[in-house]
Amino acid sequence: PSILVTNSNTIHIWYLPDALSPKRRTDVWNHLHLLREPLWESIKASPQAWQMDKSYFHDNAELKGAINLSPAWFQQGHGVASQLLKSRMENTSTREWVDQMSNTNVLLSVILHVIHPQMYADGREALIHLGKQVEQWADLDMSSILPIWSSMYSSMSMMVNRATCYHRDINGQDPWYDMLVTVGDYPPLDFVIPMLNLWLCYNPGTIISLSGSALEHGVGAVDGDRACLAYYMCTNIHQSVHVPMCQSPWMDDLLPTPVATRELLI
Repeated sequence: PSILVTNSNTIHIWYLPDALSPKRRTDVWNHLHLLREPLWESIKASPQAWQMDKSYFHDNAELKGAINLSPAWFQQGHGVASQLLKSRMENTSTREWVDQMSNTNVLLSVILHVIHPQMYADGREALIHLGKQVEQWADLDMSSILPIWSSMYSSMSMMVNRATCYHRDINGQDPWYDMLVTVGDYPPLDFVIPMLNLWLCYNPGTIISLSGSALEHGVGAVDGDRACLAYYMCTNIHQSVHVPMCQSPWMDDLLPTPVATRELLI
């Protein structure tokens, strides 16, 4: 594992190669087949945004597409995306995928707790507040998805067999980490942060957490099968539930907390 620390002693990048075991990588990839229909539909929709430009997708891939999921898309002004998690949807494969990913999402949340403790705490508080709002509004869709939404991140995207041009992410804040997880079976590939002249080996099972809104980044095309699961938090969700936005983590935040002698149990 490696970190990038700024002159001000804040941490902007965590690089965790081989963070996921081979079995977990395989499970994550296999679970994606539950999303085959919405993934293909996402390409058919083909909006003008570069993220859905067909030229970025692998021509011969059996599985490809890009979708966004959140238990609270309505808070973000993304009405269409919320359809995938509607409790009355005839096709329940997306909700089944969320359920199947519970253990992995918990693991990723634990990693967030270690690398950015305050962001983890704020994400948890935001979801708790959303749960209370659900009770007040009697929102059947949110009340049915929140119990199985096991990530402390409030939003996520799946990009399957897609290259990514250099970009900054617009949904979050500079002090927040996006968590990017790559799985599949593909030859060597680099995750590039051009403003730092940084090329990171992006093999299957790698996790990269970084300030996606501050650091431009991208990933090229590759033969084989690859999926990126991108976890992130959105500013307007935190604003809507009145949860403040944390600062960037400092190196000192990772140091063990001293324990007074009298507090030790002997």
